[in-house]
This record gives sequence, C-alpha cells and structure tokens, in this order.
Amino acid sequence: MTTADTHETYNTTWAELNSRLREIEVGSSGLGGVFRELECHQQESGFIKLSLSSVERHIFDHPEDPSRFFRVQYNPERALRFCGSGISAPPPGSDIKHNGCFLCRDNIRWQQQGAEMGYEIHVDDNSYFAWMNPFPLLPTHVVIATTDHTSQEWPVCENGTLDVSKLLNDLVGLSTRMPGYLGFYNGVNAGASIPGHLHFQFFKRPDDGPEFPLERAARRHREEGREGLFLEDYPLDVAMWTGTPEEILAQASGWIADWANRNRKRIHELTANIIASCDPDGDGITLYFVPRDRLKTQGEGLSDLIGGLEVLGELVFSSVEDKALLDAGKIDYFSLEMILASVRTPFFTD
Repeated sequence: MTTADTHETYNTTWAELNSRLREIEVGSSGLGGVFRELECHQQESGFIKLSLSSVERHIFDHPEDPSRFFRVQYNPERALRFCGSGISAPPPGSDIKHNGCFLCRDNIRWQQQGAEMGYEIHVDDNSYFAWMNPFPLLPTHVVIATTDHTSQEWPVCENGTLDVSKLLNDLVGLSTRMPGYLGFYNGVNAGASIPGHLHFQFFKRPDDGPEFPLERAARRHREEGREGLFLEDYPLDVAMWTGTPEEILAQASGWIADWANRNRKRIHELTANIIASCDPDGDGITLYFVPRDRLKTQGEGLSDLIGGLEVLGELVFSSVEDKALLDAGKIDYFSLEMILASVRTPFFTD
C-alpha cells in the first residue's frame, strides 16, 4: 500500500469514527460517553497497550485528623511516557512536523501506524483533538490538544501583562461538558511533558476515591465558614473559585491578570497548574489556580514531575527507588506533605 493510500485509509477511518462519536455526544451521553467509547476503540486497535491493573494506590491519613489525607499511586509504566509511543522515523512519503511532536495529527498518523484515532472538539471558535493517553494515570485519561501546533506557554505580553482568558474559557468550557471528570492545564515546567503543544488533560473520577485531597481541603474550608479565595491548611498556595461558568471566568480572569501585574518583574519565572471540575449535575464549576516556580519542577525526594494530579494530592511514584521507599514504610502523610511543600510558590513576594 502506498503512503497516499495509507493516508486515505486513515482519513476515512477517522471520518467514520468521528461521525459515530458525534452521535454519542449529541445524545444523552455527552463528551463523557464519547471518551469511554474512544477508550474502548483505542484498546481494541492496540494503541492503548497498558492498563491500570498494575497500578497500586495507597492512602496516607493524617494521624490526628482523618479529614486530611494524601494518596500515592505506584505506576511503573508511567515513566515510559518520556520515550513516546510508536515509531520514530516516518515512512517514505511522510514528513516529520514540528520535530515529531506527539500531539500533532500529521505525526500521529505515521508514528502510530494508523492505530491512534482522535475526536475533534470545538470550544467556541477554537478546535481541539481529543486523544486517549497511552500511559493513563486514572480511568478514561484523555489529552485534549489544539489542532494547531501552539505552545503550552501562557501568553505574556510585551509589557509583562498576562492574558489567560482564552485558556480559562476553553478549560472551563470543556469541564462543563464533562460532569464527573477532572481537567487541568499543566504549565511549562509545572508537569507538562509535551511543552511544545497546548493541551489539557482530563480523567474520570475513580470509583474508589472520587474526592481528592485538595478538594477535601476546599470542602473543609467552606464547611468551616472561612472566607476568601485562598485555601488554608494545604501545602501549596491555592486560589479557588466556585460558581457558574460565567462567574468563574469573570472572577478568575480578572484576579489572575491582577496577580500577574503585581508579579510583573518575575512573571517569566512563574508558571501554574490550573484545575477545573464540574458538579455532577453540571450546574457549577470549581476552579483552582496554583502558582509554580519554573525551577521547581520536581518535589524533593520524588523522581517524577509535580503536575496537576500531584497538586490534587495524589502523587505518582514510578521508579524502582520510589517503590523501595513505599515498601520500606518510609512514606507517610508528613513526607508527602513535605514533597508538595518543596514546590510551594507564594502568590506574592512584596
């Protein structure tokens, strides 16, 4: 089969799959149903070769306060993501685009030899491809990447101001269409393993632990009647907003712009994790903003990056050394708290 024939076959299969998935989305299942179906398709095609069966999940409670906890997942296959997936050299007639970026459709077609398929999504005037993560962290782990090769860097203007309104609009817009899922943006040097291509990550809440430590801390904050948007009693600096999508976008965009203006002299040293979730009934959104220092990519004593899942309070261990610490009983609530605290970045320095 010629390269042209291969491309035509891929495009035909893509169109047929997207048509079927579109019917699922406009029906009662929404995007959540689309991703469950896409996950099954990608497992059957052989693209997703790894399962979560080998993942160990551990809970570490505070010894004096059961409302506080952290989680660890030992996921040895997760470390393979830095090597990519598929073949590295294109066949005759195919070109490498953007240094072989793993999120560009033109590369994916030959890298995965037609096995990886995605789904096109539109958020207002912006278009994305949804791809299943071949190295999942949690159930139905999907990467939603821009159709164009756009940097993961957040937009800093020449005068030092920051405009994340589009970023927030798309993250929140996607979240409203996926009740029961968590989504996040990992900034460059804040857990993004493919910093050259703008993308979000979403996953379905696990049945055996749907609430994450960060969310438990936020719930405790509200139940105790504490005011203000800054979350207390968590090892990271966190700002949070809860409300309708319109309220969240108006409040968070303005506040983050003011925050960036106050940090104008060091804004190029900063990055962030931004996390969004939609209430199960689809009416309300919660948004978390966590500032990060670009030089603090890893927590002390942890071999992997600190990204959105770790910020949520579930730390990923993937190395043999990490496993040895777990098996030796050297990991507890306080050691995990210290790992997160080691990347803490204050909102303001003045």
